[in-house]
Amino acid sequence: MQDVKSLIKQGFALRNSGKYKGAIEKFDWAIEQDATNAKSFLYRAQTFMQMRAYEAALKDFRMVLQLDATNARAWHGQGVAKAELALYPSAVDSFEQALVYEPDNGKIWYNLGRALLKLEQYEKALASFNTAVGINGDKYHTWYNLALAQAFLEQIQPAIESLEHTTRLKPDCHYAWNYRGTLLNRLFQHQAALESFWKSLQHRVPNPNAWYGIAATYALLNNPESAAIHLRQAIKLNPSIYSLMARNDANFNSVRNHPKISLILL
Repeated sequence: MQDVKSLIKQGFALRNSGKYKGAIEKFDWAIEQDATNAKSFLYRAQTFMQMRAYEAALKDFRMVLQLDATNARAWHGQGVAKAELALYPSAVDSFEQALVYEPDNGKIWYNLGRALLKLEQYEKALASFNTAVGINGDKYHTWYNLALAQAFLEQIQPAIESLEHTTRLKPDCHYAWNYRGTLLNRLFQHQAALESFWKSLQHRVPNPNAWYGIAATYALLNNPESAAIHLRQAIKLNPSIYSLMARNDANFNSVRNHPKISLILL
């Protein structure tokens, strides 16, 4: 029989090397020896999360909280597992409980904001992301999600500024460049939008969203020939999605009946 501390150490080593099933076995044995050790349940839950076994993880997080109701990591982990299972209202409750014990944890504020976005509670999501960037402003994904919340609230220029902060932190964040282009078009800054979509293409190939964004921008500039060239590139990569989008996208209203565009959308 091995002591619990040794089994947990072995479980950690296996988990860190990606051997999740072996890690679970070690944590199982640790729990068999001492079912009152909250750490064994917590570490097994975290391993289940890495395996995307969210239901199993939830059971273990609940066990941790039965043993230690103040465990912020368990409340946070439970929230993440629930969010992965699309149980967003319950996930919000878990994140808020985690923040009772760790109010300065930026990661919890970030995950709370993500769940609030899913619930379309944009004002609360915005507040969560603002708190998260106030705690740690070096996380590009937090700035990106802050931009999403701002855009949903029609704060377009602040959203663009948040996306620019995103790309300063991660210059190859292709989806931030794409979204920036989309928002610049909403402000009629079409040349800047084109530059943003081309930046996205520099960082990801294939990139149908960027090709589509360029096409939509040329459509807004009433340039059907250029719009057609770039729309064809997007449709080549995903015919069903991008042809349907162009048929319904108001950005193409002025050029949709042009022969070069209508031929693509047949």
